[in-house]
Amino acid sequence: PANRFELELEFIQCLASPAYLHHLATTGVLQDVEFLDYLEYLLYWKQPHYIKYLSFPHCLYFLELLIDSSTFRRELANISFRNFVHEQQFYSWQHRARNLYGQ
Repeated sequence: PANRFELELEFIQCLASPAYLHHLATTGVLQDVEFLDYLEYLLYWKQPHYIKYLSFPHCLYFLELLIDSSTFRRELANISFRNFVHEQQFYSWQHRARNLYGQ
């Protein structure tokens, strides 16, 4: 499609959301080999030419975990794990804000 760049940009940034990852896990999408191949294809977003467009670079960390860790994919179906990942993400952002902006 003509808007492939925008579609892939929007999708990869959705991967920064633990709630969305939980949705993918509970619907069985993360068990689909073709979907996992698609995730591997999306690794091109790590290149400097593309990464500059990401508002949520944390999505790349989750992308790698989704590709490399079957345990991570499986555990995402558990609400307690989803909540844990979300809390850790929040603490990471909070720490970054304090160091960058003194807040």
